Amino acid sequence: MSTNQQAYRQFIEDAGDMLNEHGIPHMAGRVVGSLLVGQPPYQSLDELAENLGASRGAISMATQLLLRIGVIEKISRPGERRHYYQVRPGVWATQFAQREEHIAHHFQVIAEGLALLEGQPIETKRRLLELLTFFDFVTEEAPGFVERWEARKDELMKRRMDEYA
Repeated sequence: MSTNQQAYRQFIEDAGDMLNEHGIPHMAGRVVGSLLVGQPPYQSLDELAENLGASRGAISMATQLLLRIGVIEKISRPGERRHYYQVRPGVWATQFAQREEHIAHHFQVIAEGLALLEGQPIETKRRLLELLTFFDFVTEEAPGFVERWEARKDELMKRRMDEYA
């Protein structure tokens, strides 16, 4: 195996590990890793299975999850019967924007925890209050984040593209 192939495989494993830290199964993270560095940037189930050394069933489960959470999309190519998968354009900003519903859920759970601790000393509530304060901060800072990203995306992408050209 060449050094380049080893680096490619290591990147895919690292992507799997990174996304696994965010609750995405390792195999799904490996699929994302392969789609991020693969050429062409889209791959079929069979190609993903071969490239990742995994069963078609494992790849199918991973792609179904990634489709459901909106990280990848299924595409068709003219004149071909098979489907391909690619990282959905704009996915990172969209994933961040969808965190609002998760934040609302955090507030709900925190409120339930504080209700359980009603009448307890303030130190007993400290951990929940720290979490509540953090999400207060995120809620204050988040508005407009995606809009600011969209406004600056082309400029920032050009800078990175120039850097890595």
